Amino acid sequence: MADLRQPVMEVASHEISSELPDSGHEFLRFSIARSLEIEKKNKTAFERAIEFEIVPRLVLAHQTQSRPQGPSAATAGLDYANEVKAFSDLLLGRSMDSAGAHIQSLRQQGVPLEAIYLKLLSPTARYLKYQWLEDERDFADVTLGLWRLQQLLREFSVAFRTESQRASGLRVLLAPGPSEPLDLGYLMFGLVLLGEFFRRDGWDAWIEPATEARQLAATIHTEWFDVVEFMVSGEKRLDELAATIKMVRKSSLNQSVGVLVCGQMFVEHPELVLLVGGDMPAADPRDAANQAQNLVRAIADRE
Repeated sequence: MADLRQPVMEVASHEISSELPDSGHEFLRFSIARSLEIEKKNKTAFERAIEFEIVPRLVLAHQTQSRPQGPSAATAGLDYANEVKAFSDLLLGRSMDSAGAHIQSLRQQGVPLEAIYLKLLSPTARYLKYQWLEDERDFADVTLGLWRLQQLLREFSVAFRTESQRASGLRVLLAPGPSEPLDLGYLMFGLVLLGEFFRRDGWDAWIEPATEARQLAATIHTEWFDVVEFMVSGEKRLDELAATIKMVRKSSLNQSVGVLVCGQMFVEHPELVLLVGGDMPAADPRDAANQAQNLVRAIADRE
């Protein structure tokens, strides 16, 4: 069944090309040309792949998103939008003690670390990046702020993991997409945050910050991973991402490795997941850990 993955993705892309962002059209046109020949030659294989590959993955892709999670009483009473600016100022003070004390104060009010991470720390990272792009803060300040955010994740790591007592025995490799800029440590913070959610759910999380295909290939060829997840911020490298995912599947020590792609464009256009050769999209760190668990189960059932 694994050999059918690429043809199936190309045929599926033919049906939804009009909904893709402009940046995916050139790559898509090449896929369409190949898919027409493949579909004519092997219609039976195509139909079976639709049943056993495409449908299960699309169902799983929306499974996590369909679970509404209402805010707790403590969380609902907080205005995180207004807190982000104040917290960034605390973060860039003489020391990070004030920022840590603020997080501890929120916890004492009953706010779980998960909400603090997703609704305060992550937006603060985006706000710092925005300030640098708008020349409101200089490079040194923003880099310091992002580094301190990573330190806060490490400071509360043990407490965060105790919020959910799980043990999966699984291993994930977290990496930026190919040619993804590691600007200002922003993406690195995202990888570290993602790793914390996986570790909380009992995973062994391995972070590979390098975007070079050679180094990534060496890692996945010598180390076992149940899932590889790519963090992608833009739409301009779909062809490179597809080539990298193809390399991962070919080189991986685990020939049944699952592949997640994390990025807003994949949530808004889930058809792109199939186009680049991934298995599922992920919206945020919490969603990614849940989707990875679903993906491992799906692969086990298929085998």
